Amino acid sequence: MDAPPPLPPSPPIWPLLLGMAIANAVGGVLLFAITLFVGAYRNSDVSTVVMWPSFFLIPFLVGLVAAWCWRRLNRTLGWSFLDALWVSLLGLAAAAVILREGVVCLVIVFPALYVFVLCGVLLGRIWFRPNYSNLQLTIFPLLALLTLGESIYHSERPAVVADKILIQAPPAKVWLHVLAFPEIPDAPDYWIFRLGLPYPTTTTNGGNFVGADRRCIFSNGVVIKERVAEFVPNEKLTFDVAEQPTDPEAYGHITLHRGQFVLQDNRDGTTTLIGSSWYTLHVRPRWYFDLWTRDMTRAVHLRVMNHIKRLSEQ
Repeated sequence: MDAPPPLPPSPPIWPLLLGMAIANAVGGVLLFAITLFVGAYRNSDVSTVVMWPSFFLIPFLVGLVAAWCWRRLNRTLGWSFLDALWVSLLGLAAAAVILREGVVCLVIVFPALYVFVLCGVLLGRIWFRPNYSNLQLTIFPLLALLTLGESIYHSERPAVVADKILIQAPPAKVWLHVLAFPEIPDAPDYWIFRLGLPYPTTTTNGGNFVGADRRCIFSNGVVIKERVAEFVPNEKLTFDVAEQPTDPEAYGHITLHRGQFVLQDNRDGTTTLIGSSWYTLHVRPRWYFDLWTRDMTRAVHLRVMNHIKRLSEQ
């Protein structure tokens, strides 16, 4: 009788763990060095050129170092995708413990982090083979040029997000609840709010005139202080952000400039309420983080505007 086939070799757990640890240690050293450099040249354009490309290049180098550590393990393409996931999760765990990053920040960063780590792992599988070609080495400088270009040519500029809803009530009734409203009783239904992002609960009104103070109170004790900039009864309320919170889980990476409510009388007993927010985003790549920022801003808008709608239609 033929002998049974040999069992497959056990997964190389310790070499994988060692590669993950070494790769993330290299990434941590690079991040520490860049942080010191940016701190020393905080008011210089040089810090911007160095800081923002690091968001791409450090995870890419982490994946590349991991691939070099695993070059003798003959990992398949499918396993490489999973290996990059473990490396990314270890990096996020280190950020949570050492840098005290919040859950929301980690969730937002994870997709981009994983993609860049995966790029490093996959390209490392090619580069560290004995039969690699010199042409393959051009991928890294091309990636460096792309990340550098994103940093140089995308200047920080204000963005605006606007949303509107229809309210079955005249503007005069809606206006009362735009000026101020009691605490929103509903539990948050937006999934990032449930992860810990502060959400609006109530607004206070210090006066019905230009220059009056307002406060938008969020969960977790977060307060945004505002000052009325435009006041047109039953039509428009615009307020500038006088002081914003330093909570990094909320708005640590953007500057809030202005908010606005516009009431459009539809001449049929209904009102179209338009809510807008202006902000400047300070993290790169802007196209990626702005997708998250717009989605979260709309969630804030709709939570407040739907509460105004319920109060106005009662």
